[in-house]
Amino acid sequence: MEINNQDETILYQDGEDEPVYQNTSLGELREGISFTVKGRTKKHCERFSINFIIDNTTRDVALHINPRLPQNYIVRNTKVRNAWGREEVASALPFSLRRGAAFSVQILFTKECYMISVNGYHFCKFYHRLPFESVQILEVKGEIEDVAVERLEVQEYPERLPESVPQKVRLGRALRESIALPDVAVDETDRVATEKTEDRIVTQWRVVKTANGDIEYEPKILAVDEIKLPYYGTIPLNSFQLGRALKVEGRVRLLPQSFYINMQSGHSCWPHPVVALHLNPRFTKQTSGAIGRATVIRNSWLNGNWGQEEKSDLETKFLPGKPFSLCIVHANDSFQIYVNHQLLTEYKFRVSPSTIDTIYIQGDIKLFDVALEPYTKSVEV
Repeated sequence: MEINNQDETILYQDGEDEPVYQNTSLGELREGISFTVKGRTKKHCERFSINFIIDNTTRDVALHINPRLPQNYIVRNTKVRNAWGREEVASALPFSLRRGAAFSVQILFTKECYMISVNGYHFCKFYHRLPFESVQILEVKGEIEDVAVERLEVQEYPERLPESVPQKVRLGRALRESIALPDVAVDETDRVATEKTEDRIVTQWRVVKTANGDIEYEPKILAVDEIKLPYYGTIPLNSFQLGRALKVEGRVRLLPQSFYINMQSGHSCWPHPVVALHLNPRFTKQTSGAIGRATVIRNSWLNGNWGQEEKSDLETKFLPGKPFSLCIVHANDSFQIYVNHQLLTEYKFRVSPSTIDTIYIQGDIKLFDVALEPYTKSVEV
């Protein structure tokens, strides 16, 4: 659908013409400079915008960030010579801005792009269409109040808020007794780490015989709270050792596209962390559309780049609306990946597992439990 100039102008209005914040002297802009805009949306807020502007005759907008609350998305765009470019609206994260609520939007300048976080979580990237070094003005407009902006040079991104600080991965009982490190003490007020929670995380297993006589196990997860995504969890350095497993229990959403698990070093998004294992089942590339089939991607990030990805079209137990139990096991020279106690695939080490201290999970699943424990195939039947 084509939009004429008048309609386009209306589309990009912010409800109020006058800026609620303006800074015409941003100083030298270089990689690592961050602006954090904090404020509160008004009770009737429809939209607001954050604009990084070049002070030329047409006031070109290098970056326009435009949350639209009724539509539940955030537009990113550029305006050059009074013409708006192509909108970007996609994000792996759900929309988290609400009317009458506090918000925090961080914008990090990097050589390649702007990185944008919302309420402490990385939300999206916007690749430069105009030189960011030419930006001189920051304007914030719209139906918001109590606006404050902080300019910093940062060493990592995003700035964590209390609700986005990584949790401690739950340690199985045997590991809690054997790993005596100060930073893994069980906090009895922590929902993920308490004995009460461990008792409530109940997985029942049912033995099922397939048509060809093979034995399979089906999980049923009982009485457990959902863990909010994206999930960042920490484990003690060098704790993912031979014979230990990262256990992830959840339920696949009804219309899944993909989800992924990173076992990595550090929880920042910038600079990019070293990723020992990136495990990414994708459900949208199947020509047959067979339920349970997925393209399973494995890869690592090291030396500043993604490596050669390993890709397999596999029959999995990741079924829409069904629970699953996934175990990533430290074997002799590889990650072995089990789903419902059946070996799915493996991935040879490219990065030492001893460097892993962070687990990152995102995508089209409901997450119920993440734990580090000795691997055993024994189940209750």
